[in-house]
Formats: sequence, C-alpha cells, structure tokens
Amino acid sequence: MTTNAHDEHDVVKVYSGPLVTVELYQQALRDAGIESRVVGEALTSSFGSAIPESVELWVKSEDLEEAEAAIKLYEKNKGA
Repeated sequence: MTTNAHDEHDVVKVYSGPLVTVELYQQALRDAGIESRVVGEALTSSFGSAIPESVELWVKSEDLEEAEAAIKLYEKNKGA
C-alpha cells in the first residue's frame, strides 16, 4: 500500500553550489519558515574552492516544493 505520508527524517537536496549561495538560500528558507540543513561546509574550509558544488542545502521532503518556490522568489527579488 502506497501513501503520501512523509517520514519526518525524509530529507532531500534542494540545492548544491558555493557556500555563499547556500547561505543566502538558507536565509531565504528561514524567512519562509522552512527548516533546512547545510551539508559539506567542512569540505569548503578544508579544500577551499577545489571542490566546486560541494556544499549542499537539504530540506524535509514535504517542504521541497515550498523551498524551491522560496529560492525562486529570492532569485527574482534579489536585484529589486
């Protein structure tokens, strides 16, 4: 039997890229009331920019659509 219920520990990657961008997106998610987690920060401090796209932003799977919308809204408004 298949259900649409999400496990509270079911997380998905919403973005991967430079640390600065990940931090900006995380703030946009926070402003939208979406909990997120940054993964891979230690690699950046250890290897610098030698590993591009090494920092990831993860959200609960149930928040994915809202998180993607919040990031799109941030991108739309950042130059305004």
